[in-house]
Amino acid sequence: MAGKPTREVINAIVNALVPENGDADRIRAALNDALSECLDGEAVFDFESITDEVLLELVVAYVTQCVFEQVIMDSDRAFAKAKTPKRAEDAERDLLELVRAVTEKHMKPLLERQLQVMTNAQMQEAQLTAIKEVWHE
Repeated sequence: MAGKPTREVINAIVNALVPENGDADRIRAALNDALSECLDGEAVFDFESITDEVLLELVVAYVTQCVFEQVIMDSDRAFAKAKTPKRAEDAERDLLELVRAVTEKHMKPLLERQLQVMTNAQMQEAQLTAIKEVWHE
């Protein structure tokens, strides 16, 4: 993959990691957004540029997208009740920023200590904690 266009590598990673199940589309979108965010500005993929810091940012970006999507789904049609499309858009943007801040607050300390050894169960628990904290905020 080294030396290939970053977009091509992102697509390959997403295709390799996304399970074929009912959540595939949500996972695909979240992973694609997270990889795009973390590799932004890299025209050509360089494996050496994937440091622990980049991996940390990638996981936080991915979890942020997952939590944001879950909160949107849990809120049902709350955004449809906005008086104008701009208000709905502004509310979604503000919610995404809140989710990002809460996710970073909860995930970074956890991931910094054990990014390489975190289990699926621990990741799911961290996501649930972030979702609960967003609703609390």
